[in-house]
Parts: sequence; structure tokens; C-alpha cells
Amino acid sequence: MTAPRTLLIIAAEFPPLKTIGRIRTVKFAEHLLAHGWKPVVITVEPSGLEPNYDASLLREIADGVEVIRVPLRDYESDIARLAKQLLGRGDTATAAPSAAPAPKSGPKSDPSQARPTAGGGLMDKAHALVRHVFRHYIYIPDSYVFWTFAAARRAREVCAERQVDAIYTTLPAFSSMIAGHRLRRQTGLPWIADYRDLWFGDVLREWLPRWRQRMELWLERRLLRRADVIVTVSEQKTAYMRRLHPDLRARWETLTNGFDVELYSGRARQRPFDDPCIEFVYTGRLFKNRRGHAFAEALGRIARSDPALAARARVRIFGGVEPVIRQRYDDILARDGIGHLFAFEGDVPYQTAMQAQVDCDYLLLIVDTGETSDGVIPGKLFEYVASGRPMFALCDPGATPDIIQRANLGVVVGAEDVDACERELRRVLASPVPRAVEPDEAYLAQFDRRAITTRFATLLDEVTHRRSPAEGPLA
Repeated sequence: MTAPRTLLIIAAEFPPLKTIGRIRTVKFAEHLLAHGWKPVVITVEPSGLEPNYDASLLREIADGVEVIRVPLRDYESDIARLAKQLLGRGDTATAAPSAAPAPKSGPKSDPSQARPTAGGGLMDKAHALVRHVFRHYIYIPDSYVFWTFAAARRAREVCAERQVDAIYTTLPAFSSMIAGHRLRRQTGLPWIADYRDLWFGDVLREWLPRWRQRMELWLERRLLRRADVIVTVSEQKTAYMRRLHPDLRARWETLTNGFDVELYSGRARQRPFDDPCIEFVYTGRLFKNRRGHAFAEALGRIARSDPALAARARVRIFGGVEPVIRQRYDDILARDGIGHLFAFEGDVPYQTAMQAQVDCDYLLLIVDTGETSDGVIPGKLFEYVASGRPMFALCDPGATPDIIQRANLGVVVGAEDVDACERELRRVLASPVPRAVEPDEAYLAQFDRRAITTRFATLLDEVTHRRSPAEGPLA
């Protein structure tokens, strides 16, 4: 038997942090073991104080997957503590640890809220100014940029200590591209850049000022010149990237997200089907271009014309909701008197969210809107597939509604089409709850995570086979 080859993975999102992006990486790492590849993952060392920290997710990491953790320093807090020390204010002994409780400006965060304001004391104004400067002018492309340099140094050490056959970076965090570029230049090893989301052109990064968009596009082009393979999660995104970067020498591939048939095995439904209420569940964040207000508007309309029908609905939202989005929900619910039909349950352990998905009648899928949203296939879609419940999806035309309709997974309406949402919601509320989904299994087979990983392993084999171990970095 031949010795396993080693794939060095750089991934900012990885268990025990509860992000949907972690699933693609942790499952690739697990299933690659069966294809003769040993994954070594370089990721963030959590502090345990992150709002999305869930220690139970460590069980997702398969035996045989090596994990190396690099601290993520919170420079904003470091500077704030230093300022307090210099001014003789605050108890530095009880200050937050250097490892960030959560990145202050995540890969897609809008930093506009961090602008200095007129209110507050001197320290509050100074801290707001520091945040504004970091998020606009230093955290480029995102708040993982300093972590990426440390991760690249650790990765270089790994490459010097043992035989590594290929490098795989997955983004967001978009800063991981810097690490991939550095390692490709320093080691000559094949580099696969995996775009779970677009960098330039992502609908959730529209807050960027034009000068920074131009800077980041230049940076993306420069870094991708050394990539051997560029992977995206949909054909639409691959086509967009190829138009954006027509002169790259890299090989282009599409590897969609997928589902794991065993994810919900042994998890039984606890809520009876004869419950008089019809429960809709959404699990995930609502922010920027991912809102779902059309569903609340539609239910409000029904409540005004047919209160008894609307009263059948129960809507449970699990996960963080951006304040401006929550305010709009509150306005709609108060105006139409349907606040008692909605429950915003905040962040919960992953197992709790999974059980809620199994127990609900319909899974709400709310997909990003915007110019490039046609290529969005959220990981949440496939998590929902594995749960076995029908979907009520709010999404614009593109890859996601195509999959839902082709596979017979549920209802699709336009992301902000209140009229269509009202029509379908009336029909659903007046109909018996489906006890099971009857999807097109043959069509869905292509999205089985094991099948996708087989394609990924074949790609890795081909890329590494073409390169001689003695071959140096490209010019």
C-alpha cells in the first residue's frame, strides 16, 4: 500500500466555531481519508468566549484529521486596553484575553456602524475611532488578515517538517488567499483556492467603498496568478470568476456543497404531525442582503383578511439577526398584530437547531439577494435536505431554486415577492402538513458529500501527479 499523501488545509472557519462554512471543510477532511489523503488543518484557536462557540462540534472532526490551531489576536481590544492603562482607567487584570472572543469585522461585516459618534465619553469615542480605522483601512480584506500571516508561517514550518503534497485554502476568510499565495511561492506545491463565497462581487460585501473594491480586486487578481486550481460552489460562480479573471493560467472546477445522508440518522421527530399549528423554522443568520421580510409581510396580509388561517402559523428564527433587520421585523409584526406568531430564539447549540429542523413542518430557506445571487447555493440548503422536511424558500432565480424545484424539495418564491409569498403561504396553511419529502433521489445523488469528495480527491490526484517533487515555484 502507498503511504497517504498530505493535504495542508488553511481554514479560518472550523469546529468548534458554529458557522455553516465549517461543514464543507470538516467533511472534505473526513471523507478524503478514504481516498488516501491525510488532511492537516491549520485553523483558529478559539478562546471559548466566541458567541458561536460550541464545544460539542469538536466531535465533527474525524479521527485521523490533524488540527493545528493558531491564535487570533484581537488588536482592537489590545489597543483599547493599552489606552486605558496609559490613562489610568479600567482594570487591566480583568480585561478580555488576547484571543478574540469573535472577530470584530468578519469576512462580510458592514463596518459602517463602527464610525465614531458624537455621543459617549472620551474613551468611547477613542475606541469607536480605533474600530473605524481598523475595519476600513487595516482589516483588508477582512479581520483575519494578521491571523493569516501567522497561519502561513506555521504552515511553512509544517512543509519543512514533513512531506506535504498540496495546499488547499478555503474562503471566506478571504485573507486565506494570502497564505495560499505565499506558500505556493515559497514551496512550489500545488495550491487549490476554494471559493465558498465570492470575494470581489459578493452580494454581502456591497458596503465596501469603491476605492477598496478596486484595491481588493487588484489584490485578488495578483494572488490568483499563482493558483493551480480555482474551485467554486456553483457553475454560475465559476462562470462569473472566469469572466472576472480571464487571463489566469489556473484550472477551473466546480464542486458544490453537499449533504450527508447520515447527518440526521437516529434523530427522531418529537413533535406530533397532528399539532394544529404549522411550524416554520429558519436556522441561520439574517443580515445585509439576507432578510426574509417578505414572509412576515405575507403572513401579516393573511392575518388582516383571514385571522383564523394566519393563526395556524408559528415561525421560529434561530440565529443572530442584524439589528436593522430585526427592527423591520418588529415594525411589521406590530403593525399587523402577529408578534405572537414569531419567536426569535437567538443562537442555540447546533444540536438544538438540528432537532428544530426535524420537528418543524416547513424549513424556511432565506437566500441572499443581489447581482451575483444567481450563483449562491448555501450550505444551509443541503443541511435542510438531510433533515428530510419540505422547504419554503425565498430566493431569486438561480442555482438554488433550480435545485429545489428539480429535486422536488418544496416551495420557491422570489426573495422579496410578497404577492407570491402570500399565495403560497395561504395554500400551505390551508393544506395538510406533508409527513415526508419525496425528492428525486437520482438527481440528488450528485450532491452526496461522498460523491463530491471523490471528485475532489480525483482532482488532487491529477494536480499532484502532474508536478514533479523537484519542480520549484512558478515565476
